[in-house]
Amino acid sequence: MTRTHHVKPSRANIMSSPAIGKQKKSAVKPRQKMHLEGEIQPVNGIIELPNMTRQIITCSMGSSSLRVWDLESGMHVGEWKDEGSNKGVLSMALSPDGKTVACGCEDGIVRLWDISRSRVIKTWTEHTAADHHYAVISISWSPNGGKVVCGNMDGMFRVWNVKSGKIILGPIEIGEYVYGVRYSTDGKMISTGGNMLRVWDANTGEQLKTLEFGIVADMAWTSDGSTLITGSRRFDTSTWTEINGEWLAGSSMDTILSPNERILASVPTADKHTVQLWNLENHQCIGPPLHHEDEDEVSSAVFAADGNLFVTGCDSGCVYAWDVSAIAIEAGLDGLLTAAKAVKPFVDVNITGRRAPKIEGVRRIPPGFFDDHVNSSTSRGHRTAAPLRPSRSSSHNILSLAQNFLSSMLRRRDGSAIRLPPVVEVPLTAGKPVHLFLYKFFNTNTF
Repeated sequence: MTRTHHVKPSRANIMSSPAIGKQKKSAVKPRQKMHLEGEIQPVNGIIELPNMTRQIITCSMGSSSLRVWDLESGMHVGEWKDEGSNKGVLSMALSPDGKTVACGCEDGIVRLWDISRSRVIKTWTEHTAADHHYAVISISWSPNGGKVVCGNMDGMFRVWNVKSGKIILGPIEIGEYVYGVRYSTDGKMISTGGNMLRVWDANTGEQLKTLEFGIVADMAWTSDGSTLITGSRRFDTSTWTEINGEWLAGSSMDTILSPNERILASVPTADKHTVQLWNLENHQCIGPPLHHEDEDEVSSAVFAADGNLFVTGCDSGCVYAWDVSAIAIEAGLDGLLTAAKAVKPFVDVNITGRRAPKIEGVRRIPPGFFDDHVNSSTSRGHRTAAPLRPSRSSSHNILSLAQNFLSSMLRRRDGSAIRLPPVVEVPLTAGKPVHLFLYKFFNTNTF
């Protein structure tokens, strides 16, 4: 759970929604419904605490504190207090390293919380006088954690340098409430939501694209950066053309993408008491809508980091936890819970343009087997190994042993053995281990 999504027009009472009568209750029951006695302020943000067992923090407009909830017990278990403020928190986002929470506040100040100490460690402000017109209603971290972009009620967005606490881009005027801000996954672009969707160069602030189709409360970039999803629309970011047109049933104010990018949750504009889960592979509904009680309009929502839980916060102060895995399994779609499709490994690439034939029962050569030297780097993903330097007197015995081993592995289709050619020793250049082929063969565990 690294990002919090808000149905901001509803929460900020900027738009009036049509009266909604009693709805037919969903067959899906929430796993937990949590509420703090006497708390009626909208839940504006939800974040799952890292390295903890199913605990979340929430923020609300009526309190400067962050509340801690346990999703297993459904209990309110703690509170992070900001002694230096009495202003509500309207938005929040977790840093990429999972150590810091950035909160956008009612007084226009951005406060950074250290998770390990549960306290505010930095405050950023551009204005000397507190003014609700500068309230920070949307916030997002850059992928490398070095910057934070904030959307304000003054119709502008700003980019802060985390280390210096200074504004390094903006304020850039949009001219309307900035309901949503989001960095692209490569950190090169920023998308903003308001009366329309806009895309900006994250370094220069140049406006790259404007897409007009209605109010945009929030958006989500896919991990490869190829698609931007917002409301009921998806856009190809290379051409900014719409993919498949408007495919969600009815207009959607907010959309939340699951961590594996196979499930989308949408909050319909016409009924903010419900959330619908969608299969992104075929654009079909996953089970019935997730219905909230009549007084509970959804104001924020987020998937858990493992994708198995979905948590919603409401205008009434209630927090719901939904079991996504149970819903998917009931619908016969448990395959949607698995991780996203992995990138094809290099050995599958065929530069001829023809698909390489798949041969059953043949082991794959490990990556880097034919490199011209052994990588002794200690960088991540590489193993440091001491050079294997057999003595010259033992060279022939080692080569013969290897030849016999390989011969025992190789067979023709009729089952007869394949005779290998004689072993020939080739002198190697200085600094490289003797018999590099054998070094790689016997020092690779993945063969």
